[in-house]
Amino acid sequence: MRTWNRRDLCVRTVGVQLLAVLGLASCANVPEPPAPVPALDPPRLERVRFDEGLLELLPPLPLAPRLRWVPEVPGEGWLIAFLLEPQPRSLPLFEADARAGGRDLALVALAGGSYLGLVAAPLGEQQVSVEVLVVFADGTRLTQRLSLRIGAREFSATSLRVAHRFTDPDSLMRERIAQERETVRATLRSVTDVPLWHGAFIRPAEGRTTSPFGQRRLFNRELRNRHTGLDIDGDTGDPVYASNSGRVALSRDLFYSGNSVYIDHGLGLYTAYFHLSRREVTEGQWLEKGELIGRIGATGRVTGSHLHWGAYLQGIPVDPLSLLDPDFARLGQRLPRPAVALP
Repeated sequence: MRTWNRRDLCVRTVGVQLLAVLGLASCANVPEPPAPVPALDPPRLERVRFDEGLLELLPPLPLAPRLRWVPEVPGEGWLIAFLLEPQPRSLPLFEADARAGGRDLALVALAGGSYLGLVAAPLGEQQVSVEVLVVFADGTRLTQRLSLRIGAREFSATSLRVAHRFTDPDSLMRERIAQERETVRATLRSVTDVPLWHGAFIRPAEGRTTSPFGQRRLFNRELRNRHTGLDIDGDTGDPVYASNSGRVALSRDLFYSGNSVYIDHGLGLYTAYFHLSRREVTEGQWLEKGELIGRIGATGRVTGSHLHWGAYLQGIPVDPLSLLDPDFARLGQRLPRPAVALP
């Protein structure tokens, strides 16, 4: 067994201390393990930060919806239906608004993501400006401004003789006329923002057309107005039917139009039935297409028994024959059926 002397112990002690120091120094030169890198969310495809010359990636803008008119070139006084249809490979439409002639238009959503609205082509106008705003599913907003050309139409003229009080009413009658006109205007300006009709419109009475829409009228040799409806021949007492479903907006005896009924069909569309001998409906009543509303007569400013059938969009008179257009009827089939009769 080896015996350690004082000298050996000192050398061993110093050697251990040197090794310890060297060991510590060696450990000090070992690099620290890298700190964990936090996980990053993957970049969103619609926007990557533009930095240090990297290309900013943006999604392509949604394609503008297709705008289709029915009919493609309407004539003066015609009712126009327009469709907003999303492009096949574009984002769906989330919301849509439209204006024409300074008026907001009511739009209805159809199955498949399209929207339908109605526009009037007023008498004497050559074009109608329409502005459409659409919002896509991703929030992108797109505005389209379009000008729709209106074809000119030829209108006939006719001369009629009526009682003097209808061409030169006294002050009491003028006051009544003014009040009635304001009541009718206020009614026709009211827009029910859902369609109340469905499918094709029908003629409200049998009989031949005696006076077309747009005809220039001379009463007692004085040009008074344009004929803003369609006159249908008939005998007093012949039935008159609702041309489509809707709500009775007015049922009153009026100075010029006699016993009159106005039906609200929704989206600002109304039909009117004048000169009735009897009214069979009351205001607020719900009507189905083909339901009896009155009887042909000769009340108001008339020269004989007949039915005046009129149509209006937001107060603008339109040719009721445009309601009978087959293309318009096919669009009516795409409308949702009214769930309940409105009060």
